[in-house]
Amino acid sequence: MAQTEKFQTDNIWIRLGIFSLLALTWLLTRLPRSWALTLGAWGGRLFFVLLRRRRRVTLGNLTRAQQTGALEPSLNIPQTAARTFAKLGRTASECFYLLHHGVGHFQGHWQIPGQESAWEALEIGRRENRGVIFLTAHIGNWELSSRVLPLYFNFKIYIVGRTQGPVADALLIRIRTRGGHSVIFKDGGARAMLKILRSGGVLGTLFDQSALVGGEGVPLNFMGRPALTTLAPLRLAAKTGALVVPIFSRRAGADHYFEIFPYLTPPARADQDWALSSTQALNDLLAGFIKKYPDQWMWGHRRWKSLEGIKADPRYF
Repeated sequence: MAQTEKFQTDNIWIRLGIFSLLALTWLLTRLPRSWALTLGAWGGRLFFVLLRRRRRVTLGNLTRAQQTGALEPSLNIPQTAARTFAKLGRTASECFYLLHHGVGHFQGHWQIPGQESAWEALEIGRRENRGVIFLTAHIGNWELSSRVLPLYFNFKIYIVGRTQGPVADALLIRIRTRGGHSVIFKDGGARAMLKILRSGGVLGTLFDQSALVGGEGVPLNFMGRPALTTLAPLRLAAKTGALVVPIFSRRAGADHYFEIFPYLTPPARADQDWALSSTQALNDLLAGFIKKYPDQWMWGHRRWKSLEGIKADPRYF
């Protein structure tokens, strides 16, 4: 079911918590931009120290990726882990600006390399009444990319996401629906997604989280190790003929680069093999991008958690 405008709950404590968080974050956005980014970085580093389990996950993921050759052997793992949390803190502070003031605050602070791929995919989509799927990952400021691209390329986007709990959902809906966009939660949203793509609409989603065992996930190589990877976006493309546009975000100081890569076109009779090979290609593309910017991906996510041997590894707990 599509969530379009408001999050509603009858729980007074949840409503009070949301109101308090909105008030506190509004105060943060009254600070100069550089101050807010600095506070965000400090906050991220503080969480790196306090969140023992998440710190172990981050260090364990970085270590294993380096062992497989997915990261440079000279990379300093502890420093990279700390920088990852600092940049996540900056992303959080920027999301507060999105929450309260919208995307206008970031005018002049973004660039879009490879934008010809998006223009061409959107033009084909309009001409042939085909949907377009923008596919991204938890790198750089992915929330900002979901606001900048529709504004720059002049389209309405349906953002697909997982439910994160009542408070997080309320904030995400508020961030993502500014500008007339909509949110679809994955649970029970397949029919709505198919309808949007078959009518020539645009979806945006992330594909780098660990998929569910026995669900949509299949074990594919990611950074030298098998990881359960969702096939849902490419299966949707196969069913509807939608074009798939990969886009990854990275930051450089206070500026953001939204790098767009060549789009994927499903063949006339796209099948499971096409979805598998294309998803593997996207995994490889993301892995190469992370290797270039290793402190910008969300290493604290237990990406390889569902496969045998990971749960027993003490570095992940």
